[in-house]
Amino acid sequence: MPRNEDHGARRVDVLIAGAGPTGLVLALVLARLGVEVRIVDQALEPGTTSRALVLHARTMELYAQLGLAREVRDASVELGAVNLWLRGRRIARAVLGEMGEGLSPFPYALVFPQDAHERLLAEHLRRAGVEVERGTELVGLEPRPDGVRARFASAPACEAAYVVGCDGARSIVRDALGLGFPGGTYQHVFYVADVALRGPVADHELHVALDDADFLAVFPRKGEGAARLVGAVRTEAERRAGLRWEDVSKQLLRRLGVTVDEVHWFSTYRVHHRVAERFRSGRVFLAGDAAHIHSPVGGQGMNTGIGDAANLAWKLAA
Repeated sequence: MPRNEDHGARRVDVLIAGAGPTGLVLALVLARLGVEVRIVDQALEPGTTSRALVLHARTMELYAQLGLAREVRDASVELGAVNLWLRGRRIARAVLGEMGEGLSPFPYALVFPQDAHERLLAEHLRRAGVEVERGTELVGLEPRPDGVRARFASAPACEAAYVVGCDGARSIVRDALGLGFPGGTYQHVFYVADVALRGPVADHELHVALDDADFLAVFPRKGEGAARLVGAVRTEAERRAGLRWEDVSKQLLRRLGVTVDEVHWFSTYRVHHRVAERFRSGRVFLAGDAAHIHSPVGGQGMNTGIGDAANLAWKLAA
């Protein structure tokens, strides 16, 4: 884009690329602190699948400061206990509330699907006077002595004092900085399915089942019999392209006495572990999956990104 077309570029304090939970929390905190913020996302519409689910105590403590904790809790399912099954027999149960009692006002984990989570954050951001600008694709960054010029595919350029890449594992911001993203990919393939089910695990608790060569986790979701299943794809035949729910092993489900009545969403994925070479380059920062990705075990991914956002917001507002 010729420079003489950029003279009228909009100027803001902080430009955020990516409107997932990390970017939305960062924008909300900055807006509440009186910082002029702009948040863009190349997707035309918000996400419509549940994706990340679990919120931990530290995230809820932050949401309490923002006045969101009660609303989030009302929309969530509390994970009061974790159950461990081995070869179809329950061998252990840990009550999470008892373990965290006295350590936090929120001594439990919550299940809150990412699509609903993003809608809630976007609505509070809207009330703070900031709209997510969708269909706005970032294509380049030009560092300046007093800021950064951001260029978009189909919108005027933007001048920002700071830019934050919250745009996920395939971050355009990270690529624009030329930062490496070293790491690797675990060999196992997993499936994820949002389902309606019946059986002993339909009790709004977390269940993890192990077999000789199999794995299944059952997360409760809002609604009678609603659950998220995460399982291992065990054989090479099951790893072919176009894998469907009908193709994966149901052995552990049968051992648990589970009947799946309906499958609302199904996908497969590999687990990656990568960390950006740096989280900052001049006036440009990386946060969330743009900075680091790792196994979803323990539900740390989204919670870590939200922690990134909160910590960075205070620094940028200082």
